[in-house]
Order: sequence, then structure tokens, then C-alpha cells
Amino acid sequence: MKTIPFWQDDFPRPETLPVSLLPEQVDVAIVGGGYTGLTAAYTLAKSGVETAVLEQDRIGSGASSRHAGIVTTGFRQSLANLFDLHGEALGRRLWQASLEAVDLVGEIVADEGIACDFTRRGHLTLAAKPSHFKSMQALVAWFDSELDFSLALLAPEEAATAVGSPTYFGGMVNEWSASLHPSKYLYGLAGAVARQGGLLCEKTAVTRLEKFAHGFLVHTSQGTLKAREVLLATNGYTGKLVRSVQRLVFPMNSIAIVTEPLTPAQQTYLNPDGRTAQDSRWLHHYFRLTPDGRFLFGSHQHWRLEQDLLDCAAALRQQMVKRFPLLADVPLAYVWGGNLGQTFDLVPHIGRLNGVHYALGYSGQGVALSAYLGREAGLLLSGQKRTSPFVAIQPVTHFYYRRYGRFAPLLSHYYRFLDWLS
Repeated sequence: MKTIPFWQDDFPRPETLPVSLLPEQVDVAIVGGGYTGLTAAYTLAKSGVETAVLEQDRIGSGASSRHAGIVTTGFRQSLANLFDLHGEALGRRLWQASLEAVDLVGEIVADEGIACDFTRRGHLTLAAKPSHFKSMQALVAWFDSELDFSLALLAPEEAATAVGSPTYFGGMVNEWSASLHPSKYLYGLAGAVARQGGLLCEKTAVTRLEKFAHGFLVHTSQGTLKAREVLLATNGYTGKLVRSVQRLVFPMNSIAIVTEPLTPAQQTYLNPDGRTAQDSRWLHHYFRLTPDGRFLFGSHQHWRLEQDLLDCAAALRQQMVKRFPLLADVPLAYVWGGNLGQTFDLVPHIGRLNGVHYALGYSGQGVALSAYLGREAGLLLSGQKRTSPFVAIQPVTHFYYRRYGRFAPLLSHYYRFLDWLS
């Protein structure tokens, strides 16, 4: 079994990817070469703003090539809670932004001719408990009355047919959602940045930011450059570079496994409609078929990335087979892990601290939202927009969050308690 992301192995980094040496000066330096940073760079470069993406490893080596390729609407935080916390007007703007986020990914794919298996066949959320299905019934009614948005409700027997599993108690389908091949989209987007004039600087770790009168001196492992503005786009890999930003987001580990290719009959039984899916728990499982007919199964439970990945794969396989007995004799081919960036209020944020701009905190729903917030950051930095609905939400911090190693197990236990309570 390979301990690398399936997506990276299936579509490796192109040798022809146009990377650059560190320039002496740019208008905007972007720290982080994932979806957020690349989309911001794409937006800025199209506007004629001199931009450099500074990636400490290779482009997309973080979460952008380690997720499931699920492109869905909404947030980890419920819309009803956002309405209560921030008012109906802002809540509606945020919901509309999440719809536009999925459309934006499709627009970039179409405009740049990125062959990344982008399809819009919907996303299925499955009820892990009977009580969760009752909540779904209420949620479907709320979306219809408050947002004029249709979610299709599936009875338990319909859900069983939709995913080839008798272990769920119903579900709901969001037809707006999509899926893609993460690595193909990533490198297609990086190529688009380069074509627009943006610079891609790999193996360029940013070690220190030094503020001066007209911008920043950005100190890196490859030297120093001047930048008028700096955007931090590191999400679940945000370190100590700007400590005030680090406290806004914390990494949550995610592990995924992928099987060997399934037969056409197995594919049809497990996923007749080609939808992506997840269950309704806080510590949920997510799953889908890959474009070449493998079964991907992942978990947002508390995994430690220093754990042996083969041990993680064995534990995750048990959970997969429990829900999908058809896969009992299908060998695993891949296992990998990565970090997603979660915020305390479960919504992403755009802002500025200590003069440094940031866009981060997608809480496991980052494919669409990273594109949207990356574009928003690019429009704000280029002066094409003056504000964003995500600027209006003040990020939440807590005094007790200092070290992830101590915090993560407590958070995992808290989510397990919520799942038990529900």
C-alpha cells in the first residue's frame, strides 16, 4: 500500500510547471501555494498586479492535493446559527457566497480549460442516527422557506440504494455541489497563474516579515524580497510567522484511504448517481468514487499524523467495511493524511492583523470556499472591491488555545460528546 495521496500519484506535478526564482520586489507576496494562494494570485495577476506565490515546499503539497475533491456549498457552521449570530442580511450574503463559490470553481475550470474531471452531480449527507434524519427534515423545510433552495430528502430505503449501505437512516441531496480531481485542478490553476504573469516560487519558506514604511521585507530561505502587501494563505499549515493569525485557526487531521479499482457492477451498487457523500456526525466520514472507479473513504476524526499510516489505514478500513460490506475483500491501494484549517466559529475569515492580510479557516469545506476567499482577497488587494461578507465576521479566539498538541485531543472528545448527545 502506498502512503502518498492517490491524487498526486495519479497525476504527478508536471515537470513543465513554470516556477520562478525569488524576485527582488513585487506588489503582493502570497505565503502559501494552495488553492487560496493560487486563486488570489490568479485574480491579482489578471488585474496587472505584480504577484509572487511563496511556497515552502512544492505547489499544492499541503491540503490542496490531500482532500477528497468534494466541491460543496455552505459552511461547517449551520446557516440557521449564522442567521442568529450575524443577522439575516449577512447570513443570506454568506449563503449566496457559498453558492457562488461552487460556480467560481466551475468558471475557472471552463475559462482556463482545466481538464480536472469537474462534474456537478450533487452531494449526499447521510443520517447517522434516526434523530439526525428528523433534523434533516426540519432543515429541508427551513431551506425551502427561508432561502428558496431545494434539498431533496431521501427516505432510509432510498439512502440505502443511493450508497449501497443499510447503515444509514435517510439523507438529503444538495444538487448544487460538484466534484473534481484535486491534483489536476491544482496544477491547472497554477499554470493559469503563470500564464497571467504571476510568479510561482517553490522551496521558498518565509522565515520572517519585517515591516517598513512602504511595505514589508519578506525574509525567505531563498533570500529577501520587498512587497507592498503580504497575504497569508496557509490555512491548516499556518505557523508562527504571524502569531496573531496563528491563533485564529487550528489544524485538524484528516486521513483517507483508497481501494484498488472496483468492477463496474460494484461502482454502480455503491454509487449509482455519481454523487459525493458524507455522514451527519461531527466527526464524520466522507466518501466518493474516484474518476477511475476506486472507492475513497476518509475521516475527520482525531488522527495524529505522526501515527503509523498503515495502522490508521487498518482502523479506517474496519470502519469502511462496517458500512460497506461489499468492500470486505477489496484491497487498499493508498493511505495518506493532511491538515485542514478549522476556526472556532466554523466559518472562514478574511482580515488583516499586524499589517498582514489573511484568508483561511474552511473547516473541511475548502475546495469551493478557498476559491471564493482567494478571489475576494485578490479583489480587495487590487482595489477592485472595498469589502467582503467575510470581513464583516470578526474571528473568534480563545485564551486556552495555545498548543495544538494539547488542544486537539480535548476537541476530539468534545465532538464525540456532541455526536453521542445527538
